[in-house]
Amino acid sequence: MKVTDAVDKFRPWYKEPWPWVAIAIPAAAVIAGAITFYLAVSHPDYLVVEDDQYQEIKSGLRAQPESDSKGDSDVDPKVDSGAAPEAGVQDDKGNP
Repeated sequence: MKVTDAVDKFRPWYKEPWPWVAIAIPAAAVIAGAITFYLAVSHPDYLVVEDDQYQEIKSGLRAQPESDSKGDSDVDPKVDSGAAPEAGVQDDKGNP
């Protein structure tokens, strides 16, 4: 076998598929990052609201009812919790 026969068997790197796969993966990430950056810059979410909107939100938060100091206001005391009543405790109708 001659040296020229061995050289003819090897293809240049750019004719092999694996270098292109290795190049394509980071290239796709760069392209996706550029698209994400473009979308973020072209469609920003404004964090600062106008003063009128701020006052409206602030007053809406103050209008929320405060919780009951005795416990959770969502619990109805008349609803039976399923627990056994304590000895000597009666309900509104006098039942033990």
